[in-house]
Amino acid sequence: MNIGVTGAAGHIGAAVCHTLIQMGHEVTALVRQDKNAIQHLPVILCQGNITEPHTLQDFMANCEVVIHTAATIDLGYTFNPKLYDINVMGTENVLRCAKEAGVKRVIHVSSIHAYNQLPQYEVLDEGRSFVTAPCVYYDITKREGHIAALKAATQELEVVVVCPTSVIGPPDHKPSKMGKAIIDIYNGAIPAVFKGGFDFVDVRDVAKGIVSAVKNGENGESYILSGQYQSIKALADGVLKVKGSRKQLRELPLAVAHLALPFIKVYASLTKQRPLYDKPYLDILQDGNAHISASKAAQDLGYSSRPLEETITDTIHWFKQHGVLK
Repeated sequence: MNIGVTGAAGHIGAAVCHTLIQMGHEVTALVRQDKNAIQHLPVILCQGNITEPHTLQDFMANCEVVIHTAATIDLGYTFNPKLYDINVMGTENVLRCAKEAGVKRVIHVSSIHAYNQLPQYEVLDEGRSFVTAPCVYYDITKREGHIAALKAATQELEVVVVCPTSVIGPPDHKPSKMGKAIIDIYNGAIPAVFKGGFDFVDVRDVAKGIVSAVKNGENGESYILSGQYQSIKALADGVLKVKGSRKQLRELPLAVAHLALPFIKVYASLTKQRPLYDKPYLDILQDGNAHISASKAAQDLGYSSRPLEETITDTIHWFKQHGVLK
């Protein structure tokens, strides 16, 4: 089967390409400029941009299925035109062009953040309501793309939506935000961590869930692809354990982090670097749901996730093999 992948050089997209090739599929990979993550894979490279619909015609010409992983992340509370153009309009472009090209099925990669995380101590599954303002604007764009995908589902164009949680693991060429955090912890660049955590999931397990949705996902349905909730401290301790260090990072209350925000901003301005953290990041940490369920994906897609310890170990070994860590 010829399957097209948007965002093919991204963290999830590259893992999806690897999985598809391992299963014997032909892959047409849509990339903008950066193709480092897939340049050695036997894929058909197609240069294009989901915000420019005319560039999608050649990409989809011979595709039976399109897996739409392309997206962008930026944390903030105000309207961000780049986020809207890529995550909302770009998704609508992919869906419309897929229908026009006669594509049979689209797998749209949404996010767990399309759903309301609160109440955070109750099970979050596909029946949870979508996020509402005020919230991080990225969440709004993922909600709108998610809803557009579900509305596009017909007998003519089947659409399945998958919602990963916080993705980590190899391959991670850029690296991802969480990959960079693992590198910084390993290198001793982070003196302490803040209280709170995320549901972490291995990108390889997410890729398998996405590829399974090509055949097994129900048209018009959504599937959460989660892993396990862990505190940031547990993640950091796991990284240092793999390193062979007995050191453990101190866990600070979020109140301390909020008090330090003005100083973090000033330091970032003086050094002309991105802030170590900001308020949206702290809010996400505080509201992270610890009870995210992938039972629907397990039942319909045969989905499962590996232990976080295995993912951390494999990630560090992968970074060492690629010269990122010594």
